Amino acid sequence: MPSDGYNWFLILVAIIASVVLVLINVYILVHFQHPEDRNQAWFPKLVVILGLTLAEMSILLLPLDVANRAACADSIVLSACNFALPMEQLWYAVYMSMFVMMVAVVPFTLFYYEQDHDMSAWGKTVSSGWWIGGTLVVLALILGLCYGFLGFVDFPTFASNGVNNGYACDADGGVPTETWSVRTTFPVYVIAVGSILSWVLFIAFGGVGVSAIPIDLVKSFLGRPKKVIARSEYIRIAGKIAEQTKAVMADAREVQREERGTGKTRKTRRALAEINKRLVQLEEDELILQKMYPQGEDRDASWTVTVMGYYASLGGGVVCGIVSILWMLHIGLYMFPDPPLTPFLNRFFVDLDSAFGLLGTGSFALFCFYLIMCVIKGNVKVGFRLLLWTVYPMRLGNTLMSAFLFNVNLIMLSSIAVIQFCAKAFDGYAAETSVSDIFGQEIENLRGLGAVFRENVFLYIFFAVACLSAIALGSDEVKAARQPRRNLESM
Repeated sequence: MPSDGYNWFLILVAIIASVVLVLINVYILVHFQHPEDRNQAWFPKLVVILGLTLAEMSILLLPLDVANRAACADSIVLSACNFALPMEQLWYAVYMSMFVMMVAVVPFTLFYYEQDHDMSAWGKTVSSGWWIGGTLVVLALILGLCYGFLGFVDFPTFASNGVNNGYACDADGGVPTETWSVRTTFPVYVIAVGSILSWVLFIAFGGVGVSAIPIDLVKSFLGRPKKVIARSEYIRIAGKIAEQTKAVMADAREVQREERGTGKTRKTRRALAEINKRLVQLEEDELILQKMYPQGEDRDASWTVTVMGYYASLGGGVVCGIVSILWMLHIGLYMFPDPPLTPFLNRFFVDLDSAFGLLGTGSFALFCFYLIMCVIKGNVKVGFRLLLWTVYPMRLGNTLMSAFLFNVNLIMLSSIAVIQFCAKAFDGYAAETSVSDIFGQEIENLRGLGAVFRENVFLYIFFAVACLSAIALGSDEVKAARQPRRNLESM
């Protein structure tokens, strides 16, 4: 490795990681897409893949930033290092790209996709362009005015102990006496404003996902089909599912008739929520039924793969449970106390690097990437809700591109908070990186917004939501375990 910090290996890792992420996102798209969108809506699909890739790459930039910084020898001044990757420029490029995607590209594609199918392509483009143009003008005015009046960083200055400069000093050697204000850059201000909205989504989705991932993986194993059924049994159960589906749809039409007569009431909202729950259960029953009766020439091999998949789900659930517990312990032991009780995971990553090359950086990447997986899981689990209604829910094999586009925007926005959270959680291991400069002194001392980040307001709320979600999901599973487990063969 060159002593000046230039490491070609990091460039290779960045290229390989990008390709792997694109392939994973293509798989997710195919796995979730609605049958109506197959072999069409290619541009929305491209936007979805690009949006997911940007969100995931923003997370992986953090360990790449750490590895890039570690490539420089300790004996060389940081400013004199010839780094392989210009991390600060990469951070700004990714964040500005996501900003353009969130406020322009994804909304335009969503409006275009949902236009009347009878409208011409030019008509759809003009109509969507007017909507997005108006939104951008309003957003630009708001951001411009806020940046003009509040786009300053107020750095506290300190009086040294024993120096008589007219300001009071504490016993430890220095206290803030006045502030030194400088204007921040516009990209940093945009990131700070986006962080506020991002934390709201991260708290809602990540707080649920950190418990939902291990619980649902283990639940999937416990509810697995135990054996292959005969064709006659498959036809019988499929008929029962079809009958129940017709009954649910009849109930839905009845509730809709009641709504037309009395309007939306609490009773009709609850009835529709229950109907939606029953439909989701029937979809799950249909998926399990397909696995209980594997089709094709090699049914035994298909069944073997299914069984192995469920055991892999159990193993993944145990591993994810351990990672979630370690995250919560790290928050409680390192992030809340001042000073921290222990470096905890920071020390763990350093020891791994000492033991074997970039092993610590790789583990650090997995812990950070796990959080964006928690956000995606929470997004699929609870969705974006307005009161009792889920907006654009994600369903396996039943997700329209409009829902994909909407939720990809939420995931991209949430990734800003994930990066900020990881940078703060591992500020010992990720010290002197480019991202620490962005999410460190500048944002925490930003006029009007910095206090929220300095006082860890969002962090406390996230911890509380994660704990409450674990209790709620755990109690639901305990209640379900006390009841007879749903068995398709008894239908």
